[in-house]
Amino acid sequence: MPATAEELRYRVSVEDDELATVVTQPTGNAVSCMVLMLHGGPGGEKDGPEQLYANLARQLAELGIASVRFDFRGCGESTGRYRDMTIRRQVHEMRAVREFVDERFRPGAWVLIGESFGATIGLSDLDPAYKAIVMLWPAIWLLDGTFESYLNPEHLESAEREGFSEIDGEQIGLDFLHELQQVVDVSAPLVDLATPVLFIHGTADREVPFQQSVRAAELVGGARKVVVINDGDHCLERPHEREIVHRETVTWIAAHL
Repeated sequence: MPATAEELRYRVSVEDDELATVVTQPTGNAVSCMVLMLHGGPGGEKDGPEQLYANLARQLAELGIASVRFDFRGCGESTGRYRDMTIRRQVHEMRAVREFVDERFRPGAWVLIGESFGATIGLSDLDPAYKAIVMLWPAIWLLDGTFESYLNPEHLESAEREGFSEIDGEQIGLDFLHELQQVVDVSAPLVDLATPVLFIHGTADREVPFQQSVRAAELVGGARKVVVINDGDHCLERPHEREIVHRETVTWIAAHL
């Protein structure tokens, strides 16, 4: 952590659970803006894939910009069971963190970053007052990609029998599988949206096709940019890819505050 910033750790209460939360605050500065970072899943955690969010928090702090990241219930250091996860439940958790930060830090503005399923959650309860939005390999049309396989008969039968199905090492609950059948996509808030939106996606993404970002950008009414990284897979973890992700994200946010 640079000398110009400090990490503050909290446990945010939500019903009977606690969300492990980290606020990165530039030292000596009033918090004029807060960047909300939403991690993906299943299997994600607050620092992001390969420390994506931890590194972005440091870079933003160097520019005097505060940020908050947290583990959804059942992830990382938060309490709760991941098998109870649903979109509605994670939206509730996101709201709890925002309310906590608003009360304690009173930021004058908010920015949203969502990666993968974190983008799904951000779009599911999109605040039109965000100053800027960054969508990293976002899952928007939910059955166009990995989640389609979640609804195969084997998983559904297992979930009906046990209450959850074991998928890629995670217990995925029946409520979420039913939700996938109903929600289908979360693109509606993007239609004619005036908030500036940056999309970053790799062309070789095997979990969420990069065409989702291209298609989503066409819906936005205001400023938008699509950064397509050739041969990049989901999460864009190679060093030269991460350099682009960091640079484009920080530049976009700074330009729209």
